[in-house]
Amino acid sequence: MDDYNFRADLLDTFQSAPDGIKALMLILPLAFALGLLMVLLHHRRAARRHERLDAMERDDRHAEREQLLEAALADLRWRDGEIAGRSPRPLRQDERFNETLMLGRN
Repeated sequence: MDDYNFRADLLDTFQSAPDGIKALMLILPLAFALGLLMVLLHHRRAARRHERLDAMERDDRHAEREQLLEAALADLRWRDGEIAGRSPRPLRQDERFNETLMLGRN
């Protein structure tokens, strides 16, 4: 068993295989490696995309929270009589009371 050489046995097996099997033995490991690389790169790109979207959502929520807080503070300053702040924002059209919507609902 001391004279056994694994590489020589593998080369002998490869040389005695049919041509179709030889082609598969050469192509499949490369195709597997390329496929694995493609899947890993796709996963990394998707993870980075999700991180960017999460960061954008966090920034949007933070900006919205700041606007709400500033509006609430301005309303409180206006109510306390300190006219230094701005008046409460006017109601939008869809927030206003509309008498025509209430007709027939007695």
